[in-house]
Amino acid sequence: MATDDEINQSLLFNGDPTTPEDRAQFFELYKIMVATSEALVARRQGVNTFFLTMNGLLLTALGLFLRGGGHTRLQSTGIFVLAAAGVALCLAWKSLLKSFGQLNKGKFAIINRMETRLAASIFTGEWQALDKGDNKKVYRSFTSRESIVPYAFGGIYATAAVLSGLYALGVWHIGK
Repeated sequence: MATDDEINQSLLFNGDPTTPEDRAQFFELYKIMVATSEALVARRQGVNTFFLTMNGLLLTALGLFLRGGGHTRLQSTGIFVLAAAGVALCLAWKSLLKSFGQLNKGKFAIINRMETRLAASIFTGEWQALDKGDNKKVYRSFTSRESIVPYAFGGIYATAAVLSGLYALGVWHIGK
């Protein structure tokens, strides 16, 4: 991540806002930055909803293959394909969550820097109240908690892929 000096230089390359017009424009830009952070959170929730829905559909399809009749090797091949798709889906989800977290971190680096030129630093104060995220008992990032979900689904899919792949190849047999 960029240093404080690099952020200040890129943010205030024309210097501190000194005129009333410059200060008003600066405050409007601050409000836009806060709004884009809120929009990012809404977009992130939409992405989570999409991936949860897709995982629900994939698990339903896996269940249908498990319950369905027919040739068991064909069933296990179908399960393998769906499970592999599920693993890919979870990897994409995890990657997007990481990107959202990085984007929000960058936005708040700018917001916090902008607050040093305002009358109050509410987000900086909030971050201080949360021990800057250093104490897990006081604050745990949403990114760290929500990233567990793709891993959980991915673990289910990976297990299903391995077992169904072994069965489809004839390496593993279900005892009867």
